[in-house]
Amino acid sequence: MIGKITVKRFLKRTAGLASSCGAAVATPPGGRSACILVYHRIADLPFVDPRLDDWNVSPVMFERQVAALASAAEIIPLADLPARLAEDRESRRPLVCLTFDDGYANFSSRALPVLLHYAAPATLFVVTDAVGREGPMPFDAWSLANAGRTTEEAWRPITWNELEQCMSSGIVDVGAHSHTHRNGLASTRMQLDEEAGRSRAILVERLGESAGRAYSYPYGSRRLGQVTDQYIAAVAGAGFRLAVTTDLGMAGPGDDLLALPRVEAHALDTPPVLRAKIRGVLAPYRLTDRLRRAKRTAPSSARGE
Repeated sequence: MIGKITVKRFLKRTAGLASSCGAAVATPPGGRSACILVYHRIADLPFVDPRLDDWNVSPVMFERQVAALASAAEIIPLADLPARLAEDRESRRPLVCLTFDDGYANFSSRALPVLLHYAAPATLFVVTDAVGREGPMPFDAWSLANAGRTTEEAWRPITWNELEQCMSSGIVDVGAHSHTHRNGLASTRMQLDEEAGRSRAILVERLGESAGRAYSYPYGSRRLGQVTDQYIAAVAGAGFRLAVTTDLGMAGPGDDLLALPRVEAHALDTPPVLRAKIRGVLAPYRLTDRLRRAKRTAPSSARGE
């Protein structure tokens, strides 16, 4: 029997091929827009779990992707995006923001050296309750199932000291990915206030005011009810200035700064595929996005993406 992850990878590979072919004949989108790419894990994994998505891009592929982005786009800090979208002119090159969800230690050991080499700024969104945890993050089903089959680097949460070192690089901003990774679909307003407010308070206390500017919603789909008006209000009330979802799309000047869309950077994305994504050739991915299903999960349950 073919595993669901095998099917998922096949669909994404097919969408990528269609996207790169379409980019050759597509007219670049008009107006000002930006592509906010989302990564999770950057690690060398010796196997593919057919049941669970690892949300991983290998270090070798990550370096190829960042090199391609550096040559084809203007990579800007996420914090600068509102001002850039508000400019009364179009960028000569596509605007790209790099974001990383969850907060794995391999961001520091694997991603950061590549980002520094290409002077590529990035935002790392961390789950504050998981920072410094000795075991796998409780919401990370892949790591819980496979920690014994791979190195610690593949699943270990980042520490506060590593976060400070990342920020001292001058190219990394840190933001909140909630406090416990609770699914907004199954949360009360009081719980959402807690997720947003507590995560920001901890980040500001530990890392300074700059770490309390941006938020990334766990699971992150408005269509699936994981990001509701109540959740957006909770994030705004906590004091965050902008927030990102997992809704597929390019960010534009008219978008709600507390519900910005993003585009997944996949392990199979070759440089041509990635260049098509940042130009906004996303139609082939609409089908795979529609196949996503919501799961009502507790904070310690498996990822529902």
